Amino acid sequence: MKILLILPISFLLNIFIKNVKFDPFVFVSRLHFIAEDLFRKKVNNKNNILPFAVGTLSSLIIIAVCFLIPFFLLMLLYKVHFLLGLIIELALCYITLGIRKPLEISSRIYHSLKNNDIKKAKSLLKENTDIDTEDIEEEQIIKNTIEYTVISIAEDYIYPAIFLLLGGAPLCIAYKTIYKLSESSSDTVYIDENKSDDIFGIFNIKLCYILNIIPSFFTSIVHIITSRILRYEYKNAFTALKRDGKNNKARLEASVAGALNIELGGEYIKDGEMYDRPLVGEYLEDLKISHIEKANKFILTSAVFSLTLLIIIKLISMFISSVIF
Repeated sequence: MKILLILPISFLLNIFIKNVKFDPFVFVSRLHFIAEDLFRKKVNNKNNILPFAVGTLSSLIIIAVCFLIPFFLLMLLYKVHFLLGLIIELALCYITLGIRKPLEISSRIYHSLKNNDIKKAKSLLKENTDIDTEDIEEEQIIKNTIEYTVISIAEDYIYPAIFLLLGGAPLCIAYKTIYKLSESSSDTVYIDENKSDDIFGIFNIKLCYILNIIPSFFTSIVHIITSRILRYEYKNAFTALKRDGKNNKARLEASVAGALNIELGGEYIKDGEMYDRPLVGEYLEDLKISHIEKANKFILTSAVFSLTLLIIIKLISMFISSVIF
């Protein structure tokens, strides 16, 4: 029952209260780098099996610790007083879930472009995506901004919210830990999708990819339903998803691109190296600054609708459980 309180309240806290600058999941990435660095210094092994095994074991230990600490902490606090446990679990969810920042950043980029301050827009985009923005044009800035918002809202809010529904704050934190580990192990800006030269961390990417399959389908379907509600191009969203949704991130981008009649994906540069991602959607409209605002409205509505669906799913599961047991 407490999840029915935590889901909507944590959403409202994320929307209306500015995110704290402290990010505890930074330490997850640091632990991964420390473990890998220690392994590389101690062991000089050209065989891929040992680094994979050690990397997998160290990741499983980190994930287990990040699950068990909040699990036993909340168990203790709920025994002391229900309200105390609820407040702490809400605080943990507020830190773990993230919906405000991507919308805030994309809105700032939108206003920078509207005021012809391309330099500031590039700076904001680079700061939050690590993409090299020095030589990109306005249209590319718009495209990368929409991609950043689509992926961030899904992976920082909708996906963790699904795991929150399944296992409360401890499972939500465990998922976010897995995501951060996969992010640390990835060679690219977009953790895409089973690709990495880091044998030590490939387990993290594979595990995160598998865990994200069902949530990505769920989010993409929500995008299509939202496009129907907002009278966007829902048929194009469905077509793009069916044609271009080859992996988790492509599904997210394809459903949004189809709804907005735009094309996403393609080339981007990081650390002077060119990366190429599949194009999704269809180039039916030139990318304009207004597409950022339109995308933000669409993505926020999709997040609200996802929250509503998750609450309905929880109510149905509770009803079925009460009937059976």
